[in-house]
Amino acid sequence: MVASLDGRASVGGKAGSIGGEIDRRLMRLLRSKVDGVMVGAGTLRSERMSLGVPETLAERRLSRGLDEQPLALVLTRSGNVALDTNLIEASNQDTLVLMPEGAGSALREPARAVKVPVENDGGVDLALALEHLKEYHGIELLLVEGGPSLNHALIRSGLADELFLTLAPKLVGGARSLTILQGPELALEKPPDPVSVYLSEGHLFLRYALHPPGRVGL
Repeated sequence: MVASLDGRASVGGKAGSIGGEIDRRLMRLLRSKVDGVMVGAGTLRSERMSLGVPETLAERRLSRGLDEQPLALVLTRSGNVALDTNLIEASNQDTLVLMPEGAGSALREPARAVKVPVENDGGVDLALALEHLKEYHGIELLLVEGGPSLNHALIRSGLADELFLTLAPKLVGGARSLTILQGPELALEKPPDPVSVYLSEGHLFLRYALHPPGRVGL
């Protein structure tokens, strides 16, 4: 995730204008090392985006025995996903849409729908969704790029191992601007531990271990 110095994760509902080119390079590098990249449907509806890597990093992935592109994953509660208008698919990249049982699944080809049992609030059971991705799609390492509601749900459920946060040299303001987490107050058993801190071109790159119960970080 990327945020401004005053903690805002979006400008006008979009995150793309906060981070600079160096942050985007880091994001692509992280994508090059994982099996899948996930976003929430709300994040995808807010702006056009790619969940893939450029050709040079795709070749590097192949040299390490990975697929050419990470699996693109979109999580939705309603089945309303903006694939046709907002998802820029990389060449040779597969797309999966995870949705609750009972949600509509009229998706464009070649995207595929995966129906997952629901939690009490009607949303996807994230633990079962991640188990499905690991067992049936070989997702051992998953990068999640928001949005804030999905981030909150993963951390609240103890399903996130680490947090990569870029602080951009910007001040945004705005009472309605989102932060990187959207949801009720969290009560973590142990505070995040810093793994690394790096400063470049005014951007502060932070990496934290989140210590979910029984799980190990990257």
